[in-house]
Amino acid sequence: MKVSHVAFSLFLAGSQTTAFTNPVSNSAKQQSFRLPSSASSAADTTSSANVAQKSTQDPLLIRAARGEKTERTPVWMMRQAGRHIAEYRDLCKKYPTFRERSEIPEVAVEVSLQPWRNYQTDGCILFSDILTPLPGIGCEFTIDEKVGPLMEPMRSYDDIKK
Repeated sequence: MKVSHVAFSLFLAGSQTTAFTNPVSNSAKQQSFRLPSSASSAADTTSSANVAQKSTQDPLLIRAARGEKTERTPVWMMRQAGRHIAEYRDLCKKYPTFRERSEIPEVAVEVSLQPWRNYQTDGCILFSDILTPLPGIGCEFTIDEKVGPLMEPMRSYDDIKK
């Protein structure tokens, strides 16, 4: 089974602070979601100074995901068609099918990072498709650009055993 394209994890960009500002943040009025204190781990025995130092070094999106109060709401972007990005259009010429762009790890990484590079958001979403793992279990499919995913239906137990 080919798992290289399944082995990706969520890319959390933002290892460095950017000058990008969120036009919809509430600045000082911003509130963050917090877990109840009963949800805290008993293993958290580090000093508050160490936690504060580590916290300010972590990317904004990570700090917000932990429920910490942050200076602004983190912004990230779901990767859509990307036709407005010239680099994406160039990549589509080299890799014309959606499956190539989502199943070749290096290409999927590049497509995932393009909006992050262009807009300097706090994180990015992996460019992939929910159907990507299917060929690994023997369910082949094609994607028709005008119709969407197409596959042979499974109509019997014998079809499933194939």
